[in-house]
Amino acid sequence: MTETCKIAYDGEYYISRDYMRSNTTWRTFKGALRAAAKRGLTVLDPQLDPAIEYYSNSNKTKIVVNLMSNKLTRIAVNTPLSCDPSSETYWSM
Repeated sequence: MTETCKIAYDGEYYISRDYMRSNTTWRTFKGALRAAAKRGLTVLDPQLDPAIEYYSNSNKTKIVVNLMSNKLTRIAVNTPLSCDPSSETYWSM
């Protein structure tokens, strides 16, 4: 039985399996697919390039209300809660 993995992207491609990330990164999706095949791994979704989703969400924004000033603020959709001025977590740090 072969192990399964997925190709992930955060500026560079890497192989991810069972919450473990490979130390090696690749500049292209095809390069990461070839490396996974060489290691005997089966890629879960070999047609889906993760960089497409990464960059499609990078320009989207949402409008939130600042908790302290009650003014509208525009932030990126993928902003973590600790950096979101509409959350108590942001103001308690």
